[in-house]
Amino acid sequence: MLIDTSIKCKQFVQALDMFEAMKKEDSKVKPDEITFNTLIKGYSMNRDMENAFRVFEDMKGFGLKPNDVTYNSLIDTCVRSSDMDRAWTLFSEMQDNEIVPDNFTFSTLIKGIKSTKNPKKD
Repeated sequence: MLIDTSIKCKQFVQALDMFEAMKKEDSKVKPDEITFNTLIKGYSMNRDMENAFRVFEDMKGFGLKPNDVTYNSLIDTCVRSSDMDRAWTLFSEMQDNEIVPDNFTFSTLIKGIKSTKNPKKD
């Protein structure tokens, strides 16, 4: 997938251009859950919580249902950004939507708990 490759090469502008082209009515290729999750994960890796959540809302607006990968990436974004309140909110939302948390979910939350108990000293 070109979007995934662009993100791995830190070419976000190109990835977003492809994504926006896919969302157009006349596009023959429409974005799916994988496309949205790829963008969310890319933003997460860059601690860009604002854009990760923008894509999340866009995903829901596009009529696609977030899955475990979506929530795990967003929880990871929150932990990387030291926003544990939002991470726990997502965890609850995940369960409300009957998405079963997995090992990645729990290990990410534990990492966040540990980082709040042992903040890095500058």
